[in-house]
Amino acid sequence: MTEAVTKNSFHKEVVSGLVSRLLGPAYREQFDLEEIGQDQGRDVFEIENRGKRIVLRGSNGISLASALHWYLKYSCNAHISWSGDQLSLPDRLPQAEAVRKATPYRHRYMYNFCTFNYSMTWWDWKRWEREIDWLALHGINMPLAVTGQEAVWMAAGNRLGLSDEEMLKHLTGPAYLAWHYMGNVDGMAGPLPQSWIDGQKELQLQILEREREFGMTPVLAGFYGHVPAALRQKRPEANIMQLKSWFGMRGVHFLDPRDPLFDEAASIFYEEQEKLYGTDHLYAMDLFHEGSSPDSSTEYVTESAKAVCQSMLNHDPDGVWVMQSWSMSEPIVTSLPREHLLMLDLYAENNAKWKQTHAFYDKPWVWCMLHNFGGRNGMFGDLEMVAQGPAQALHDPGKGDMAGIGFAPEAIEENPVFYDLLSEMVWRTEAPDMEEWVEDYLQRRYGNGSESAVEAWQLLRRSVYSKNSNYETVVCARPKLEIRRTCNGTVVPFYDVRVLLRAWERLLAGGDELAESKNYQYDLVNVGRQVLSDISRPLHLNMIKSFRAGDREQFNEYWSAFEALMIDMEELLATNVHFLTGPWVNRAKKWGTNKEETALHEFNARTIISTWWPEVTFDDYAHKQWSGIMTSYYLERWRQFAAKLEAAIDNPDTFSQKDFDSDIRKWEFSWMKGTEDFSLDPSGDAAAVSRKMYEKYAPMVDRFWNL
Repeated sequence: MTEAVTKNSFHKEVVSGLVSRLLGPAYREQFDLEEIGQDQGRDVFEIENRGKRIVLRGSNGISLASALHWYLKYSCNAHISWSGDQLSLPDRLPQAEAVRKATPYRHRYMYNFCTFNYSMTWWDWKRWEREIDWLALHGINMPLAVTGQEAVWMAAGNRLGLSDEEMLKHLTGPAYLAWHYMGNVDGMAGPLPQSWIDGQKELQLQILEREREFGMTPVLAGFYGHVPAALRQKRPEANIMQLKSWFGMRGVHFLDPRDPLFDEAASIFYEEQEKLYGTDHLYAMDLFHEGSSPDSSTEYVTESAKAVCQSMLNHDPDGVWVMQSWSMSEPIVTSLPREHLLMLDLYAENNAKWKQTHAFYDKPWVWCMLHNFGGRNGMFGDLEMVAQGPAQALHDPGKGDMAGIGFAPEAIEENPVFYDLLSEMVWRTEAPDMEEWVEDYLQRRYGNGSESAVEAWQLLRRSVYSKNSNYETVVCARPKLEIRRTCNGTVVPFYDVRVLLRAWERLLAGGDELAESKNYQYDLVNVGRQVLSDISRPLHLNMIKSFRAGDREQFNEYWSAFEALMIDMEELLATNVHFLTGPWVNRAKKWGTNKEETALHEFNARTIISTWWPEVTFDDYAHKQWSGIMTSYYLERWRQFAAKLEAAIDNPDTFSQKDFDSDIRKWEFSWMKGTEDFSLDPSGDAAAVSRKMYEKYAPMVDRFWNL
C-alpha cells in the first residue's frame, strides 16, 4: 500500500479550496487558516480576529472546515444545506465571535448502505465534491465509502476462478448495489456495463483522496461470506449454502465462515480492495443481516463472528469491524474483541439499542440518527430528541464507551433541519434551547427575520417535528379499498393537521419579507405538499364509503376531489427543482455510453422509486412526492382503480382487489420500462401557487378535522 492512501494527512490547501468553492476566491483572502493540536485526544477548533482578518484554527481539515461553518452560522447568519445555501455576505466579512470548541466524540459517522442508492446512485464528481465539503463543514470524520465496490468484486472473483460473466450475474444493477453489499439480493436489474464499473472505480478514487485530504477515515467494505452462486460449482467441497428468501427475492449464497475457503476468499477480497483503494482499517459489514443466518444457535453465530473477525485481522491486524445495530445479536457482539469492533446504534433517536444492551456489552459505540426510510420526502421527526438524545446519552453513567455521534439515514436531501441540528451536537455537550435555536436557524436559513415564519416553525415543532414516526401518504399507496399504510408505515397523521395548516398560513404570511429566499420557497412547497398529502386520506375514506354504499353521486364527488388534489400537488411540486423527477432520471441516463446502457440506467432509476422491484413484497417503499411521477405513475394508478370501482358501484361485491392488483402490476412494469421525459426545470411561482392551494384546501382541513 502507498503512503498517499493510508495517511490521514491534513492539508490546509484542501480547506482553502473549500472556502473558494463555497464563498469564492475573493473571500478566501480574508481568512487565516492555522493548525492546532487536539484537546485531550479530541478534535478542536478556534475562531478569533486578527485585525480585519478571520483566524480559523483546527486540529485537522475537518475541524478547520467546522470552524468555517460555525463562523458562517453564528457571525454571518449564513446557512448551508442540501436544499440551498444562504450566503448573502458583505464584501468585507464581519468580525468573528471568539470561539473554542472541542468535540467529545472521537468518531462522527455518516451514511447508511442504503444512502448510496436512495440518494447517491447517479452522482458525478461535482456532486460528490460538494458532498465531501458538506461532510467536512458538518464535522464528519468517518464516512461510509462503498462507491466502486463492484471493481473490487470483479477482481476478487477472477482470482477465485470466476469469469466476468459469472461475476456480472452475481452483481445487481446500479440502483440495488446497497442491498447486494448487505447480503440481501443477487443479480437483479443488471448486468452492469463495464463503463459503470470503470466509472465508479474512478469516482471512488476521487472520493477517497479528497476525504483523506480532509483527515477523514473512510469506512470501506468488509468480507463476511456473501459469494457468487457460481462459486458453489467451482468449489463443490466448500460449505456454500443458499440462504432463505429476502422479501420474496431468491436467497443469496453464503460461504460458511468456518470453512477453509472463507479465509482464502477474505484474503483475496481485502488484498484487491487495498490494491485499489488503500485502507483506513475500518470495515463495514453486517453478518446475518435482517435474520439471514442459516443456523440461529448461539454456537454457530459466535463461531461465525469470530471467524469473520479473524479473517479481517489476518489481513489487517489494525482492522476494526464497523457493525450496524440493525440486525446484531448478543452472541456476536460479546464474542468480538472490543479493540476491533465499533457498533453503530443505527436508530438511537427512536429505538436506542445502547439502553437495551448495557451499552453494547461495553463495546465502543456511536449514537446515530436514522430518521429516514427509503428517501420518502415527508415531514416528520422529533427535533427535541435529536437535540436531547446525544447529550443525555453523553452524560448517562451507563453509557459505557460512547465513542461517537453520527447520521445513518437511508436517504438524504430532505428535512434539512435535522441534519443542521445534529451536526451542531458534534460540538455541543448540552442540548440547545430549541425555541431559541429554531429562531436562529430561520434567520440563517432565510437570510432575513420574519415573526410569522418563526411562528410557523414553532407550529411545525408541535406537529410534524414532534415525533419520529414512519409516516406515509395515501396518494403514493397502491390503490386499495382499505389503506392502513403505503409500505411499512402508517398513513394516519400523528399530529393535528389543523396545526400544520396554521403553520402553512403563517409561512405564507412571511412572503413579503422572504419571497426571494430559495430556502423559504423550498419550505413553503414542502409544508404545502404535506398538508395536501394529509387531506388525501379523508378523501379516500369517503370515496370508499360512498362506493360501498353504492352512492354514485357521492363517489364521483370524492373521487373528483381526490384526482384534483393530486393534479394540484403536481403543480405545487413543479415549482421547486428539489421536488422534480426529471433530475433523478436524467442523471441516471447520463451514465450510459450507448442506447442499451442508457436504457438500463433509466430502468433502474424508475424502478426503485416506484415498485422498488416487481418481485419483492414492499411496493412503494421508496415512493416520492415529486412532480412527474406524481401524475404519470401514482395518479394513473388511482384513475385505473377509480374506473374499476365506478364500473362495480351498483354491485360493490363484484370488485376484485386481487384482479386489480394483478392488472396494475402489469401496468407498473410498463411504466418502469418507459422512456418519456420529465421536466428538469421548475415551473410556476412557488409563493403564488402555494397561496392558491392554501385558499382552496384550508376549508377542506376545517371540514375534515373540525368535527
